[in-house]
Amino acid sequence: MRNSTRQLLSVVVLVLMCSIVSAQDITGYWEGMLRITPSDSLTIGLWMEQDGDSLQLSLDSPDQYTMDIPATSSSWQDSTLKWSVADISAAFTGRLAADGKHIAGTLKQFNKSLPLTLERGHERKTINRPQTPQPPYPYREEEIGIKEKGGRYNLINGTLTMPEGTPKALVILITGSGWQDRDETLMGHKPFQVIADHLTRNGYAVFRYDDYPQAVFTKSTTFDFADGVVMILDSFSRRQDLAPLTTGLLGHSEGSQVAEIVAARDKRVQFVVTIGGVAQKNTDVLLYQVRAINEVSGKLTPEEIDNSVVLSDAVYRAVGKTKDPKQAAAVLRQTMDRLAEKLTAEEQERYGMTLENRRAQASQMSSPWFFNFIRFNPKSYIKKMRCPVLAIGGEKDLQVDAVANNQLFAKYLPKNRNHKFVVLENANHLLQTCTTGSPEEYGAIEETIQPKALEIITEWMEGIRK
Repeated sequence: MRNSTRQLLSVVVLVLMCSIVSAQDITGYWEGMLRITPSDSLTIGLWMEQDGDSLQLSLDSPDQYTMDIPATSSSWQDSTLKWSVADISAAFTGRLAADGKHIAGTLKQFNKSLPLTLERGHERKTINRPQTPQPPYPYREEEIGIKEKGGRYNLINGTLTMPEGTPKALVILITGSGWQDRDETLMGHKPFQVIADHLTRNGYAVFRYDDYPQAVFTKSTTFDFADGVVMILDSFSRRQDLAPLTTGLLGHSEGSQVAEIVAARDKRVQFVVTIGGVAQKNTDVLLYQVRAINEVSGKLTPEEIDNSVVLSDAVYRAVGKTKDPKQAAAVLRQTMDRLAEKLTAEEQERYGMTLENRRAQASQMSSPWFFNFIRFNPKSYIKKMRCPVLAIGGEKDLQVDAVANNQLFAKYLPKNRNHKFVVLENANHLLQTCTTGSPEEYGAIEETIQPKALEIITEWMEGIRK
C-alpha cells in the first residue's frame, strides 16, 4: 500500500510540474542555431509577446539581415509551442524544458526537417537602415487593390503616394526576380520605399505593389507580370486625378524586362527608368553571374570557375531545347545526373551538384517562369520602345553587367536625345556603395541606395519634362 501511494503521489507531482511549466511566461526573445549542414549554420531568433489571449510571434534571421517576419499562426499549449510562417514555408514544433530556459523541437521547411533548440538569455539583434523613411510623411498614402479579371480577389495590392498639389508625373515601380513585396524588401533594406519616398517628396505620384499572391505567382511568367502592369495602367486611366498624368515605369533587374515589354506595346508608357536593367539574353546574364560572383567569393579556383560556367551553360542549353516545363523537368534531371557522374563526391559538393541540390534545381528551373525566362531576349522589345529611357547600373554589379547591358540599350533603342546611360562607381546591383559587389554584402551595408542615384533619377525626370 505504501508503494502504491508513493507512485500515485509521484504522478500527482509530475502533473503539477507540467501545469506549472505550461503556465510559464515564454514571452520575450529566444534564439537558437540551425545546423543546415555540418559546415553551415543559421541563427534563428524568435520574439514573442502576449496580446490579450493570443500569442504574437515574429521570426528573425539576423545572419540574413531579415527581421520581424510575422508568424502566420502560433499556439502555446501544454508546454508545446507551435508556429508557422507561410511566406517561407516554415513550421516549428517544440517543447519547453523543465528548466523553462530551452524549447527543443523541429523546424520544417519545404521537404527538410532540422532540429532546433531555442533558449533564453540572448540579446535581440538590430540592423540599421538609416534611409528607410519614417512617418509622418509630407505626402498622402493610399492603399489600392486591383481585382483579377473574375473579380474574386485582389491580384494586385499596393501603395500610391501622392504629393501635395498636382503631381508632376506618375511612376509605377516594378520589382525584380523572385517574390517581392511592394518595398522590394531584402535583408532589411526597402529600396522601393526609399525610391518612392524620394520621388514623392520631389512632386511625383508613385505606385509600388506586391507581386501576385503566391498561388498565382508560382504559375506566372515575365509576360504575366507585364499583363499586371497593363492592369495597373487600365485602372489608373479611369481615375480623374491620375489619367492626365505623364506615366512612366521604373523597373529593377527583371522588372526592367517587364517594363520593356509593356513600353514596347503600350503608348501610355511615356518614359522608362531601369536599375540594374537587362538588355542581354538571360542566359548570358546567368552565366555572367556564375563567373562574377564566384570570382569574388574566392571559394573556387579559376579552373573550377571555368568548369562551373561550362556546367551551367550545359544545363541552360538543355532547358532551352525542351518544348514545355514538364519535359524540361525530365531533361534537367537527366542532364544534371549525367554531368554529376563525371564529378567526384567532393567536386559535386563544391559545384553545388549533390543529388539533393540537383533535384531542387531541376524543380526550380522547370517552373513556368524559368522555362520562359531562359528563352527571353529583350532585344526585340527594346527596339520598339519609343519613349525616353534612363538606364542606370552599378560598376560592381555582379548580377547584371552594367557596362555590357548599357551598351546594348544604346545600340537597340530607337534614337532619342533624352536617353541616358549611367554606370555608378563602386555600386552593386542595388546601387549601394560597396566593396566587392557580392550579394553577400547587401545586408552588411547600411546604405540602401546611393543618394547620387536618387538624384540622377529625379534630375533626368525633370529634364525630360522640359
